[in-house]
Amino acid sequence: MKHSYFIITIVFFSFVIALHGCKNKVDNNSSELNPTDPTLEELNHWIENDPDNDSLYFRRANFLIKNESFDSAIIDLQKALSIDSTNKSYYYHVLSDAYLNNVDSKSAMKAMDKAMIYFPNDLETILKSARLKLILKQHMSALATLDKVFMRDPQNAPGYYLAGHIFYEMGDTGRAVNSYQKAVDINPDMREAWIRIGDVLTELKNPKAILYYDNAIRMDSLDAETWHNKAYALNTLGKTKESLKLYIEICSRFPSYEPAYFNLGMLYKELDSIPLAIDHFTISVQINPSEPTSYYQRGLCYQKSGDKQKAQQDFETALKLDDQFEEARLELKKLTR
Repeated sequence: MKHSYFIITIVFFSFVIALHGCKNKVDNNSSELNPTDPTLEELNHWIENDPDNDSLYFRRANFLIKNESFDSAIIDLQKALSIDSTNKSYYYHVLSDAYLNNVDSKSAMKAMDKAMIYFPNDLETILKSARLKLILKQHMSALATLDKVFMRDPQNAPGYYLAGHIFYEMGDTGRAVNSYQKAVDINPDMREAWIRIGDVLTELKNPKAILYYDNAIRMDSLDAETWHNKAYALNTLGKTKESLKLYIEICSRFPSYEPAYFNLGMLYKELDSIPLAIDHFTISVQINPSEPTSYYQRGLCYQKSGDKQKAQQDFETALKLDDQFEEARLELKKLTR
């Protein structure tokens, strides 16, 4: 992935394709004898000894999903559901995730449709269905599904948080902010919503964004991305000196957080402090040597400083990492004419 100019790390909803958090109990003594995660061989052995235990198939499916064996995981989940299809909603949730990871959105939706039939009053199932519809860009259907959540629980903070994402994708930033705000009004500890409000307000160049980031930072001062978003917001709001100072602080607080060095390099480049820009792009490259844009930006700085040989090397490296990097190709052609 290429860096965007002064990249902003928008915190999207990590629960979209994440596995369901519930842990099922295994109906034999094997898990008690082995408190650590079982191996595939152990799971196979348990299933051989207890082939009608749905929870064992579910457990093996989770193991397979972690190892990206989605086809096999789907078979196990289908087997688990053939044994018990009406008591465990999260079986359908994980099956839907497995289909989605296997690039089969139609089957993922069918799995959640079945879950909605068997568990029509389960809020997590309804939310899961709405999230999937958002992923599939079925925005109006997602909102209609969320209405079922609010009918049962008008104070459902995760529902308003999800509504914020839906409105944002629909281009309605006003209603997106209002939905995120409703989420934090109901649950002030919902840190992700504070961040999302900050992100959207930053896009709108609203200085209140900083207050929302500060709230999130007070909740967790060890999250480098939120500090980074705040620094980006300051720059977007025209507060370049404050942004520069904060990026420097981020590099000190989180010395392995590469995006801060990259953006600090971009700021120094814009301020025509080319040696400092090169220094920070170099650190960015050292931390993440597979990111082509860092080489490209450093190449531009070398080019500006008159070091055509190093500039050429950086443009060539950027193209080796991304042969579709047309900007780097163009600059390389200029140097080799």
